[in-house]
Amino acid sequence: MLTGCSLPSHLPEVTFHANGKTIRVEPAVYCDIGGDNCAERGQAGKLRVPPGKVVQISVDGQLADGIWEAVFLYRDAAGTQQTTGTGLLGKGEDFTYTLALPDKGDQLLGIEIHEAAAAVLETGQPLLRGYWAVEITA
Repeated sequence: MLTGCSLPSHLPEVTFHANGKTIRVEPAVYCDIGGDNCAERGQAGKLRVPPGKVVQISVDGQLADGIWEAVFLYRDAAGTQQTTGTGLLGKGEDFTYTLALPDKGDQLLGIEIHEAAAAVLETGQPLLRGYWAVEITA
């Protein structure tokens, strides 16, 4: 059971804007800063993004002060699903990111925002503290 001091009272939200629509998404899963005491919180957001359109991503100050990344799934013109990401962002410098796919005909399928915890895995990768998900329709 989670206690009041395990997770912050205000969970960070991520804002996604595309095709004239803006949505705010709560974390699907969120843990304390050490990557423990995790709780399932929100559901995936839904956003319509036609091929060739960009998505503006804006993160809460709490995420921007830490380390975060955007990971996205898309289908290329040949019909092959691809996964790629932004690499690590944040550290008090990155509050926004514009997601544009490599080619105009590529169709975005989904986006996840990952926040790193204070802990590090044996591989040297940061432990995931929370993630925000968006399902995309054309």
